[in-house]
Amino acid sequence: MNETKKQELDPTTSEPAEEIVPTPEEQTEPRAEQDAQPEGSRLPLIIALLALVVALGGVGLGYTKWAELKHTMQLKGQAVVELKERQLEAKGRLDKSGKTIAAQQAAFSALDEMLKQERARLLQQGVEMKDSLDGVFRRIGRSSTQWIISEAEYLMRIANHRLQLEGDAATALVAMNTADERLRDSGDPAWNGVREVLASEMAQLQAIKVLDLAGHAAKLSGLISQVEKLKLPHSGPVVSTKSQGKDENPKEFTIDAVLHDGWEGFKSLMVIRKSDRPLTARLGPEQQFFLYQNLRLQLEAARLALLRRDQILYDSSLERAATWVAEFFDQKLTMTKTMQAGIKDLKGLQVQPPLPDITKSLRMLLEQRHMNSEGQKAGS
Repeated sequence: MNETKKQELDPTTSEPAEEIVPTPEEQTEPRAEQDAQPEGSRLPLIIALLALVVALGGVGLGYTKWAELKHTMQLKGQAVVELKERQLEAKGRLDKSGKTIAAQQAAFSALDEMLKQERARLLQQGVEMKDSLDGVFRRIGRSSTQWIISEAEYLMRIANHRLQLEGDAATALVAMNTADERLRDSGDPAWNGVREVLASEMAQLQAIKVLDLAGHAAKLSGLISQVEKLKLPHSGPVVSTKSQGKDENPKEFTIDAVLHDGWEGFKSLMVIRKSDRPLTARLGPEQQFFLYQNLRLQLEAARLALLRRDQILYDSSLERAATWVAEFFDQKLTMTKTMQAGIKDLKGLQVQPPLPDITKSLRMLLEQRHMNSEGQKAGS
């Protein structure tokens, strides 16, 4: 049958095909093939479906991989961008560090130059000090005794300065005690006379009562802070004395009546009133303000005079303050009495006690030193 079909389909054959009539067996054979065809045609369909599923799975898997690869590339791209930014930032820091290092190098150079100048200045000062020491050596000699005596002289001059100019007996006493120790360390009996006078003068300084400047100044500061708490006395209105009553019946118009009425009117205008109240009770607010300020200034002046050891100003300021408190403020209040007691306690203070003369020991030391130098010259 196949050959017959080939002959029918082959166009190269020139002879016409013979018409062949199928036999009954041949007619039944195609039917059997047609009946068996549906069962055989399912397999390719299934295979095709499986291939399609596999293809779709491959496409999905490929898309997933592609998406992951794309995401990875994006992350890498971001990492590259961040790395570039970090590189730029690091470069900026390096540039800034380079500028800082350059500035520091310039500062170090300037400092080195300053050190060189300072070194040169110190060398010059060393030379000048050496020249000065050489001059001192030429004047007082190089013996240790002369140095000790010069130190004692310097200390005694300091003692005189502190006592006479500053009134500081404590510092003067310390300086004189140190000068006596230096004379003792010299081991030269020629200075014993000076040491005796020093001992007498130190005894006089020890007899001076040490004034507690800080304590008394603190008391004055406390009084100054209490000024604003003082109160002025309050005075009532002045009541004029008039006649208790008038005659109910009018008087006759006579010369005596006119003179009497004029005299009564004049007495009503001129009222004499005896009052023990201070005058400042009738001061206005502005005058009262200046009264408080002036009292505070007087106490401040006393405090300044105490620190400057000015006896005259100290006494006058406290006296004026005490007078004002007694004259202008209410004497019945406790604060006024406390203020008066504090001022009274400070009034008898000697801010500048009499000071002894301690120049005799210094004069003796200078005279003895001059005699020693003259003896050395005569011996040489």
